[in-house]
Amino acid sequence: MTKKENQTKLERWRRSPELPQDAFAAYTKADGQLNPSSVVATIDEDGSPRVAPFGSLRAVSPRLLRLIIGRYHDTLVNMKRDDRTMVAMICPPDVAVSARGRARIVENPFSLDENYALVEIDIEEVKNDMPIRVGLETGIAIAPNGPFVDWWKSLWEKMGAEP
Repeated sequence: MTKKENQTKLERWRRSPELPQDAFAAYTKADGQLNPSSVVATIDEDGSPRVAPFGSLRAVSPRLLRLIIGRYHDTLVNMKRDDRTMVAMICPPDVAVSARGRARIVENPFSLDENYALVEIDIEEVKNDMPIRVGLETGIAIAPNGPFVDWWKSLWEKMGAEP
């Protein structure tokens, strides 16, 4: 490989106004299939960052994310007060992006389960966090079980509906 070819291989996109195709595809699975988990960051009342893992994140379009959140979860409380949100999306073998955006509470309570709220995040910028010289072997994964399988499928279907 020439020096120029090697440099081109090492160069990656840095920022984008929307999810790249590989990240969008990883977080837009159909038929109730689980997406990789993600980590959502919000701002506490005192200005401190707060992060929490979520398995319910879904990409509706390259510029719109949707998730369900417990109605009394710190993340939702923070989003009500300050809509600035960052989502870390990690999926093997090579998706590691941070999506910055503004959260909107669409349904509170969520029509399919009153214990939850449905939130949408309008993406403003996506940053590439994938290291150039390594790949991802694993990610954070969740799976509904027992009586929650049907519950999950109904929530997932509603979350995937066109806006």
